[in-house]
Amino acid sequence: MEAKQNNLIKSLRIQPLIVVIRLEHNFFNLSKKKENLLSKIEKLSNFGIKNIEIGWDSNPEWVNLILEIKKRFKSINIGVASISSRQSLESILSLDVNYSMSQFFNKEIHIQAIEYNQLVIPGISNIENFKEAIDLGYKIVKIFPASKLGINFINELKDFKKKDIFFIGAGGIKSKNLKKFLKSGYDALVIGRELRNQTPDKDLEIWLEDY
Repeated sequence: MEAKQNNLIKSLRIQPLIVVIRLEHNFFNLSKKKENLLSKIEKLSNFGIKNIEIGWDSNPEWVNLILEIKKRFKSINIGVASISSRQSLESILSLDVNYSMSQFFNKEIHIQAIEYNQLVIPGISNIENFKEAIDLGYKIVKIFPASKLGINFINELKDFKKKDIFFIGAGGIKSKNLKKFLKSGYDALVIGRELRNQTPDKDLEIWLEDY
């Protein structure tokens, strides 16, 4: 897990942004939805996005979908969102993804992930979970929801940290606020639902010019 953490930090230092795409309702029942997803990823790639997370789904076809995406978009650092159960964790074992994330801290899932050598970045919303994550060996954590927890919370965490921790902010972040959050102490950010149709808007286009 150490190597995976270091590699992700390295990638996010180059471009401190992850775009998350969640699968639409009835995704696997309509082939057009898959075409739309691949088109979105291609568009994001063409805009220069380097890190993309795909939401986990319990459908058995989901694993094949991720394998296809990884094969087709080799220049994108593909990760998985919403790993919060044993089923979701076990489904990523064969995928060899570089990283995944959980919405909230689940000690049992994170211990299991470490045993499997899977980087499942914990979602943190309080100091107790933050301490537990550090004790498990995490040096990357996701602050969720960043837009509600605010800047004071991350400053609180920085007072508690025993070593350098890489902070990823997620939840309610708009592209127009990327610079503000990064200047306030976050090392990288996740945007998803706030980015309409997961398509770069003018604010994101301007921000990407620096990366």
